[in-house]
Amino acid sequence: MGGIRRNKGEDAGGRGRTRARRQSIPAIPDVRHASARALVVSETDATAMLVGPSLGELEIPMECQYTVDDARLRLSQTERPRIDLIVLHQETPGAQEFIRQLSISSPSIACVMVCEHATLDDAVSAMRCGAVDIISAEQGQDMAAAAMRSALERSRVARQREERALRLRSVCKKLNSARHEVTNQVSDMCNDLVDAYRELSGEIDKLSICGEFNGIIRQELEIESLLRVVLEYVLAKTGPTNAAIFLPASGSEFSLGAYVNADIPKASVDALLDHLAEVLAPRFELRPGVHQYDTRRDVARLMGPDAHWLPEQTLLAFPCLHNDECLAVVTLFRDDHDHFSGETVKLLDTISALFSRQLARIIHVHHRHLPKHKWGAIGDAPDSYDYDEYDGPDDIDLAA
Repeated sequence: MGGIRRNKGEDAGGRGRTRARRQSIPAIPDVRHASARALVVSETDATAMLVGPSLGELEIPMECQYTVDDARLRLSQTERPRIDLIVLHQETPGAQEFIRQLSISSPSIACVMVCEHATLDDAVSAMRCGAVDIISAEQGQDMAAAAMRSALERSRVARQREERALRLRSVCKKLNSARHEVTNQVSDMCNDLVDAYRELSGEIDKLSICGEFNGIIRQELEIESLLRVVLEYVLAKTGPTNAAIFLPASGSEFSLGAYVNADIPKASVDALLDHLAEVLAPRFELRPGVHQYDTRRDVARLMGPDAHWLPEQTLLAFPCLHNDECLAVVTLFRDDHDHFSGETVKLLDTISALFSRQLARIIHVHHRHLPKHKWGAIGDAPDSYDYDEYDGPDDIDLAA
């Protein structure tokens, strides 16, 4: 039902009384809002007639319901305009419980209680259940007007506070989402920095090893001394292990250049190394990189029928290539309970290129007076090279 308006035909005396009532009402800010709406809940029309004129002056549309259940149904209809003010008669069944529920679920809706003869106890009871004001019907429209203005102002303030809280919650959700995103980005950046630091640290270690190893081998211009220095350096980094360096001879054959015996019986070491020169070394002639075989199954798959020569062994092998030519094959092997670490693999991968380069440099120095097609191989017969056997304190043996 729309707001109740005064007839245009009111006499001057009525207008005078209206102005007198307005002057008696305390000054409260005007609350005219097109979106504001009132709901009167009462079993009779007397309550609507009491507050209707005041709502009409404030241009607040008014709806009427006779029961609390009808009012609940109206408030649940979200497609209809929202209610900002509810006026309930005290005698309406369930009025106080309804107000109490509204004060919790919809604090922006202001509730005003109407009594026939309001007492202090009625006011206290109304305030305790959540009403913002109480109107005594016997005092007429003067008290109703003031109560309507005050209640609507409270509803407006509460509505603004609720909307502000919703905006703040929305902003907080966005900020929280942004915080999580920034946290994830910072975490990713930290992980990237850690990876970059590890990579940089690895490169620094690699450069340090290159500088150290290159400084050791650059002064060696003889095959025998170079092989001895290389094996000494490798054993200092890897610990006790069997090691052998095979040099290419004629065709695809290899001969033993130098070796270190850690735990192989001396009676069988010569036969083992000769067999490895024939079987193992040719398999890595054209396979760049360091190859690791940790388990007996891996070694058996590599050696095939000849796996019995390396029982219960873990193995590393790599070729020394220069300009696509194999200048040596290096192997390290020991008990398979003592695997070679990843650091050892990186070490051998780093020094293999420097070792190959120094081998090529020695070949060039020893054959600089001959055409390249007559250089031969560094494992050829003694007419090209004359190797002396080396028996050093570290049990590093050189073989022709």
